[in-house]
Amino acid sequence: MESPTQLAHRLLTSLEELIEQEGTYLRGGHYDLAVEVRERSEPLVSGLVGIAGLPGVGDLGPRVRVVVERSDQHGAYLQEKIQALGAELQRNDQARHRAAQVAPAYARRSPGSAAPRFQAAG
Repeated sequence: MESPTQLAHRLLTSLEELIEQEGTYLRGGHYDLAVEVRERSEPLVSGLVGIAGLPGVGDLGPRVRVVVERSDQHGAYLQEKIQALGAELQRNDQARHRAAQVAPAYARRSPGSAAPRFQAAG
């Protein structure tokens, strides 16, 4: 049976690998995969929190701080991307609304529709 310190090392190593993978996905623009990795890391974080007060586990503090800092940076980056996407969606909605307002002026009239206001006399 592994000791709390061994368990903490194993969990922290796995978490470090996931955080690194998350960064790789973020740099590559694969935001959906980065979010998936972030979700997969939650059980590891819970496990580490559960054993944080046990003897020997506190010695991992410096590694934990590095992981938390990287994770916070990734989270901030994702939040920026979400805000940028929201702004872009808003601009697209505004453009769609403007296009819908002017579209009737450019619509084709069917042959049986009313005659134009001015016709050449012939």
